[in-house]
Amino acid sequence: MKYTEKPLEPLRRPFEFKLSILIVNYNSGEMLLDCLESIYDTVKTEPLEVIVVDNNSQDGSIAAAKEKYPEARCIENGFNNWFSGATNQAIEASRGEYLLCLNPDTLCHENAIDELVKFLDRNPETGLAAPKLLNGDGSLQPSCRHFLKSRHLLMQHILPWKRLSNSWRKQWVLEYWDHDETIQPDWIIGACILVRRETIEDIGLKDEGFPMFHEETDWCYRMKKADWNIWFVHTAAVTHFGSQSATVYWGKDLILEFYKGKHRFVRKHFGLLPLLLHRFLLAGLLFLRLTGVLVRRLCSGNANLNQETSFLLKGMAIQLGLNGKKLSRSEA
Repeated sequence: MKYTEKPLEPLRRPFEFKLSILIVNYNSGEMLLDCLESIYDTVKTEPLEVIVVDNNSQDGSIAAAKEKYPEARCIENGFNNWFSGATNQAIEASRGEYLLCLNPDTLCHENAIDELVKFLDRNPETGLAAPKLLNGDGSLQPSCRHFLKSRHLLMQHILPWKRLSNSWRKQWVLEYWDHDETIQPDWIIGACILVRRETIEDIGLKDEGFPMFHEETDWCYRMKKADWNIWFVHTAAVTHFGSQSATVYWGKDLILEFYKGKHRFVRKHFGLLPLLLHRFLLAGLLFLRLTGVLVRRLCSGNANLNQETSFLLKGMAIQLGLNGKKLSRSEA
């Protein structure tokens, strides 16, 4: 059963573990094994526990993980409990003071996780800390964000961001900057986030109404409302290959599911009118892009533009509430 902001029952202090590393797996293949290897090779914080919750994978990844890393605790679901639900399972099963929510398509760099642990130790008012994310080729993967505002959305779609200064881009749309200093963003992408258990006991578990996307946005929003600080720590780094499990399920429509999570976040925290304005604005921007694509199709006859046209039409339909893939009862 899905639940929203369910309380986390406090553990008796002192904690059994300093750090609990929590991984949700869904057909992650060899990446899960590589992730576990990077944990045991690089994380020195002790005592440590690793918990893997598997969402009914069919690729043999959880069996391979159990064989190669028997010290990791595995919880196997007979259904897809989605990312938020499975993360909550792991949190409730954990016994650590600090909880690292880690995607299976990540590789921990030397000292990265230990540095985040030390950061929380030094800053008791901090509820969440996260490292710099890098793509597989070592390039930066932007991970810091401001909470959504309509003017930011408009500027993000119409301004030539690559031509603007980093200081200006950082001020208005936090995604567009070099991530070369430790700062306090509004929220951080949840591929690797270290959370204080006390913070979750205060604000509650993840809202499972967000099965996959924007659950970390909602969590960060609730933390900030409860006066917990959120920090991006640029001196710690983790490689993130990016939405691998989600891509297996949704394929090219992945971004459309991202839109749906954003809709729920806006409705939950800001109400119906801001949601309608957001949908109308984004539908209008998608329509402008569609117009440009149609003109290019007429002029060039490029068959590759057919896919872009289809994507934009789906995006507009979602913004206008006309369609969208629904989760089945067994999947939800």
